[in-house]
Amino acid sequence: MALKDIWAKERSQRLTEIAERKLEVAQHRQQTQAELRAIRQELDDEAQMLHTMLQEFVTELHETGVAEKQQRQLENAERYKQVRTMLEDYVEALRLYEQQARQERLEEIAQRKQEVLELKLEVLQLQEQFSYDRALMAQELAEKLQRFRTNLHDYVWGP
Repeated sequence: MALKDIWAKERSQRLTEIAERKLEVAQHRQQTQAELRAIRQELDDEAQMLHTMLQEFVTELHETGVAEKQQRQLENAERYKQVRTMLEDYVEALRLYEQQARQERLEEIAQRKQEVLELKLEVLQLQEQFSYDRALMAQELAEKLQRFRTNLHDYVWGP
């Protein structure tokens, strides 16, 4: 009875630890997703700002005179090219960042799965050890009982 209680207590404790680790993994995943959402929002805001700047730039072109327009078109073509290059670089950086973040998330998930598997293995090993210990104790008890019977028989009936 006491062994069952000990085993149940150990099993309950292990299950509690596993549940706590699963909760930590879920919380870490939620935190990572929240961070990614914040970064995406920040990147969207910056892209919107760049888009607004580009839109204002185009509006300014339409408001200038014909002579100034030609001169500014030459200047603005270079700016537009720079802004476009900047946007392309920014989009590429965003793509690379998301790819890296995705890879890190996959690695984190794989690591957490490995931890869960290790915990399962540890639980199985503990169960096997407990079963083995119980079998040894049962064998010892059977041997002691047999000696007791022999001693009792010898005592009652003589050797």
